[in-house]
Amino acid sequence: MHVISVSDSGELLWVQAPNLVPGPAEILIDVKATAINRADLMQRKGLYPPPPGAPDTMGLECAGIVVAVGHAVTHHQVGERVCALLAGGGYAEQAVVDQGSALKMPDNLDFEQAAAIPEVFATAWLNLFIEGMLQPGERVVLHAGASGVGTAAIQLCRAFGSETFVTAGSAEKIEACIQLGAAAGQNRRDGGFIDALKAVWPEGANVILDPVGGPIWRRT
Repeated sequence: MHVISVSDSGELLWVQAPNLVPGPAEILIDVKATAINRADLMQRKGLYPPPPGAPDTMGLECAGIVVAVGHAVTHHQVGERVCALLAGGGYAEQAVVDQGSALKMPDNLDFEQAAAIPEVFATAWLNLFIEGMLQPGERVVLHAGASGVGTAAIQLCRAFGSETFVTAGSAEKIEACIQLGAAAGQNRRDGGFIDALKAVWPEGANVILDPVGGPIWRRT
């Protein structure tokens, strides 16, 4: 098979690589689409080494067709359309992943749409609904609302009955977030968000998702 490799100068190269074989609880996916995450950009620059045991090839998510399964696999079958969360290896013709890290694709999504689901939607769901214990009717502030995780969070909150207020770096990004379902937002370049937030929700918010940190943390 072929993979996208990064040269010492940062150039992306289409190179030959050994074929993959799934382990007992793994599935082999014929990759139809992958996605670009910030971790991929950092890895290309040499700033984000893959975790131990992960492929050197970039790519943290993919969508495709299952072409082989390990003997202990119970959740998937050959021919199934899936999207998957990967430790690496998505920029390739094929990828191997544990069966628990793959989801059957909804019939109404194409491969490009499905490839953009696993990383950001899983991150947003984990932080908001598991760690944050967000409940219907509660209000959420989303920093970096126009990011991948931010846009996923807006859609999840809308679907599960929570209003969102976003911060982002331009008026265009704020408008894009509102189009996705955010109630309001504040351009971070126009100053702090607290006054703008209080103008919308005088009583404040229940949950804040902050992937920015740094100087924004104390205000959050």
